[in-house]
Amino acid sequence: MDPSSSFKLTLINSQSSSPPREFELIKSEIIVGRDEGVDIPIPTPAVSRRHARFTLEGGGYAVEDLGSSNGTFLNGERLRERKALKSGDEIRLGQAITLVYKAPVTESDKTVMRAAPVKPAQPAHLMQTMLGEEPPLRSNLDAGPPQLVVTIAGEKQQTHTLTKQVITIGRVEGNDIVIPSPIMSSRHARLEQTDGGYKLTVLPEAKNPILFAGRPLEGPRVLRHGDMLRLGSLDPGMMVTMTYSVPGEATQELETEIVFGAKTLIQIGRDPSNDVIVSSPNVSRFHAQVERVGQRYRVEDLRSSNGTFVNGERIEGSVWLKPEDTIRIGQYRFVMGRDQLVKYDDSNGLRVDAINLNKWVRKDLNILQNISVSFKPREFIVVVGQSGGGKSTFVDAVAGYRPATPPSRVLVNDIDIYANFDAIRNDIGFVPQKDIIHMELTVYQALDYAAQLRMPADTSPEERHRRVMEVLADLDLTHRKDVQISGLSGGQQKRVSIGVELITKPGLFFLDEPTSGLDPGTETALMQLMRRLADQGRTIILITHATKNVMLADKVIFLARGGYLAWFGPPDEALTYFDQYRSERDRRAGRIEFDEIYAILDDPSKGKAEDWAKRFRESKTYLNYVAMPLKDKLAPERAPTIPEPKRMQKATASRGQVSALRQFIILSARNLKILTRDRFALGLMLATAPLVSLLDVVLSLVMGRNPFSFSEGDMAQVLITTFLLTIYGIMVGGISQMREIVKEADIYKRERLVNLKILPYVMSKIWVAALLAFYQAAAYTIVHYLAFKMPGGALEFFQVYITMVLATLAGMMLGLFASALAPNASSAPLIVIMLMLPQIVLAGALIPVPGFISAPISARWAFRSVDWDHRSRLGRGGGHLLGAPAGRAQRNDIGGQTQHRLSLHGREHAQGGELQPPRHRQICRLIVRSAPARRAYTAPAGTRPPARATGSVR
Repeated sequence: MDPSSSFKLTLINSQSSSPPREFELIKSEIIVGRDEGVDIPIPTPAVSRRHARFTLEGGGYAVEDLGSSNGTFLNGERLRERKALKSGDEIRLGQAITLVYKAPVTESDKTVMRAAPVKPAQPAHLMQTMLGEEPPLRSNLDAGPPQLVVTIAGEKQQTHTLTKQVITIGRVEGNDIVIPSPIMSSRHARLEQTDGGYKLTVLPEAKNPILFAGRPLEGPRVLRHGDMLRLGSLDPGMMVTMTYSVPGEATQELETEIVFGAKTLIQIGRDPSNDVIVSSPNVSRFHAQVERVGQRYRVEDLRSSNGTFVNGERIEGSVWLKPEDTIRIGQYRFVMGRDQLVKYDDSNGLRVDAINLNKWVRKDLNILQNISVSFKPREFIVVVGQSGGGKSTFVDAVAGYRPATPPSRVLVNDIDIYANFDAIRNDIGFVPQKDIIHMELTVYQALDYAAQLRMPADTSPEERHRRVMEVLADLDLTHRKDVQISGLSGGQQKRVSIGVELITKPGLFFLDEPTSGLDPGTETALMQLMRRLADQGRTIILITHATKNVMLADKVIFLARGGYLAWFGPPDEALTYFDQYRSERDRRAGRIEFDEIYAILDDPSKGKAEDWAKRFRESKTYLNYVAMPLKDKLAPERAPTIPEPKRMQKATASRGQVSALRQFIILSARNLKILTRDRFALGLMLATAPLVSLLDVVLSLVMGRNPFSFSEGDMAQVLITTFLLTIYGIMVGGISQMREIVKEADIYKRERLVNLKILPYVMSKIWVAALLAFYQAAAYTIVHYLAFKMPGGALEFFQVYITMVLATLAGMMLGLFASALAPNASSAPLIVIMLMLPQIVLAGALIPVPGFISAPISARWAFRSVDWDHRSRLGRGGGHLLGAPAGRAQRNDIGGQTQHRLSLHGREHAQGGELQPPRHRQICRLIVRSAPARRAYTAPAGTRPPARATGSVR
């Protein structure tokens, strides 16, 4: 084929000494990216896995960006949409890769058209330094050849320098790198030298996969500095770890320089239209901007969700920058230079330095004894120890949730989290011992609601869905995403709790007893998951009592009783260290296991807890793993002293991530979803009010339907039925809400530490309770009116209904209050009973109670309101509580028994301090004064009563 008759791309890497490469375009669609499976693979970290697409259209190709992190630029302009290409166009992928497009030459222009010359790479300015998911690397083998560090569990590390073109890896002699492990095949893998590095290929005869980031390699992988590969199935004691290291790239990958050039404003955020793109769920779409004003620079926060921090302090608006000032946005740091920013990516694991941790709980009791440790990025740390060793206290102190006593310090990437907790808050994930999920939701729903609460408010539903699915894939729960959590196994439920914390991609992860209550197989699977998550770029600290799978960890912390550090280092070295304290008989019996360390520490003949701490500080292990990493930070060793009182910064709710209104909407939707998913609880809640109301029907059968009748009624029955109506609402309302808060106390505490505000949480409970109050009040009122012949009409019915709504809601507030007070779910019913009994006794219906005592009692106001609704009609000519006309006292229809009841009723109201309508008092007085002439009221109609009965009524 004539070379001039085909379309071509010439690839130029400005950061490599390799010559340009030419690709012929023969397909209608061509994908360019870092992934091995694309049409034109470019193994450069600054290029996304699927970066750009070339599509044949008409007589030529068009190019479009595929949502890459570092952007695609056509002749210097960033691509926002698909653009047709013409011969000579330059397409730049990120910072270093340039593709020159060549179209075939037609007959009409063969004599005048030339291939566009390839321009040399220009200095990297702003548009050439877009941030992406990985920083750009430069090939720099002059600083030294690559190395492969091999670690076999329980054995010493081996370092192999890579110099040959092809290197074989296997178990038997004859391979270039021999790894004597039973899980290694005879010929397992091959390394082939490529431009600037090596490519790893797993051979077909390999029986066990090679894992990268916890997943088996499915094809060749171009290695980059820091890549960690593991062999086998992550079985404890059998792991083989291979770490690829390139000395020349060790420092280059840590930083990226952003030069302003002719620009005066750099915008930073998640949206592709920003100048600097930061792909992180904690970063807002438009997060911050750095502006050059003359010779000075200032940074402005663009009302971001998680904030912009300068030197650890969250800023409001804009602040001026000085050289060496540090800007923190999500998991990225930007250090201000003279005329440029230097970006550092902290997303690939965080380093933690805990320095001289003490925890004084009172003047004579310290439960952490001057503990110092250092965790490297991507390390899996297991914390074990004796009961009373302070494991949870230690982890809480390192996480910053319960700070240690000053002058203790915890540094995360050199940021003091006690002084600047907000700056590091979103990089920390914490899974408590109890699951922090609602069992009524499905797996997907639980993660989605967590994403809505924790991710920035400008996160689109598509972005949120994509992140949830990524977490499900990491946890191997994709096939269970639509299953209700209550239907999962214990291990799967724990994975969902972990997934809630993984939503925001934390670099530092704490877990408190995640294996508690799990069977041995599930426990092993969960520990293997932690190993895989650490390999993906997280620093994980886990508390456990189970020691079966400790060998999966990089380091183990052993705390002796009283908070003394007895060991910190690799688990295999721990076995060797403690084995020297076993008896000869024990050593002959077999190899030491981790369980035996507990017995050694418990043996008083081998020393006290402080003796073990002293021995460890004098060991070579302490020098290698504590003293050397902390040599510039560790304070001189001294006996712990009681510090002067000092106010410590405590973990408080984060500001501004999600607005209060949005939190209220999300929490309300979640509460309704939980309510509707638990069908039994919902059905019981809806059925309770009608069932309780049926007691009115029972009472009507016993006492009749006319207790309110003037001639047939009974005042005692009126009081009973009216008072019971209000008690129904208050008691059922309180009982229905008594577990609403306490049942999710652990979830609330964790969400509160992240960003949850109190008011939206409380209001999301109240409005759902209000809906139920309207329903329950309707049931009480309707059934009551059906059971008894109530006086009045529609207006009186409505007044009674509104009174019952308020009474029921008041009872629900008491229930929520009890739920908030209760330390656990079993205590809530007792607290509700204590709050409900005064509603019955002190309402003033059973016995007269002074007003100042009954004033706080909701039942008192509800009862008086219902009673007054009926009696208030006397003032407008209607019947009073007994239904008799106010203007006529038909004395000939009143018997002695009724007179006595009315008289008692009048006295009861007088003793209770209640004001009676004037006509009601007149009728009562008339009846009392006429009592001796009882027979006169039974005389035939038209007969005049005796003279005594005709006296004036005052």
